[in-house]
Amino acid sequence: MTIPLTIKQIEMLVKISEGKGLSEAARLLNLSPSAISKGLAVMEENLGVPLIQRTTRTFQLTEAGEYFVSRASELLKEFDDIVNTTCGYFNHPHGALKITCSVAFGYAHLIDIFEEYRQKNHDVELILDLDDHLINLNENNVDIALRITATPPQNYAARKLSKISWMYCASPAYLQRMGTPTKRVELTSHECLVYPGLTPPLRFTDMPQHSHCDIKAKTPVQANSSLILLKAALAGQGIAWLPSYLINKHIASEELVALKLDGKYAYPTHSLYALYFPSKFRNPKVRSFIDFLIEEKQPWNAWEKDIEALS
Repeated sequence: MTIPLTIKQIEMLVKISEGKGLSEAARLLNLSPSAISKGLAVMEENLGVPLIQRTTRTFQLTEAGEYFVSRASELLKEFDDIVNTTCGYFNHPHGALKITCSVAFGYAHLIDIFEEYRQKNHDVELILDLDDHLINLNENNVDIALRITATPPQNYAARKLSKISWMYCASPAYLQRMGTPTKRVELTSHECLVYPGLTPPLRFTDMPQHSHCDIKAKTPVQANSSLILLKAALAGQGIAWLPSYLINKHIASEELVALKLDGKYAYPTHSLYALYFPSKFRNPKVRSFIDFLIEEKQPWNAWEKDIEALS
């Protein structure tokens, strides 16, 4: 007897297991919790076994449910591979291309990059998910993640696109008012615009003991957004630590001044990567966009060339 289950129903149970609940599965699949609950009930009725043991606050998979999820997860990955391989038979890139990247990079560059790409690929549409955290490409059905990191994650294919430098900068008005520091230790007497967890701490080295201690600076603005710190720096509110891709044009226009501290302008600590599942590279829209970034758009990292010119 054939059990009439759909791929969507199978995906529901897998997402319930991954998301640890009906509400989270509904969010991941863009469905209502009631639709998830009804779909689960239909599955249990068709299979003739309970898949989830519910309590008032939690749930857990039954033995049958655990077996089903373990095999169904493999099935869904295989199905995804089949779909992507089938798409690969068409050489013409088309359809929606979902890309995730940081808010600042997406705002500063991605739309311009995509517009150049679409001049040759008119039938590809951009779905953009701006998020400063690395999301699960599988759970969010994302094709490509553009991420700035020192070390790319190991569970995706990764293509390095450009190095990214960070540097200290301030507006001419601020420096005229407060003076221009030439050493990092001098930042303690300045107003610093800080991204918690990203802006490096100021440290003093006690040479006899070779010990390090953090030293405090005035921090009138703290924000978890480089765009906010950029706006504050342009307004003359202090010295900011910002990425080259975000400030190179403002330095060229003399709206900001790059600070040479302890003999250095830039700190090339990170790189920009394109992350994706290898199976999706067979899809022409994914392959063509990554090839565009590497082959046709390069050298496209003008921000690094502008910074290198300062040295």
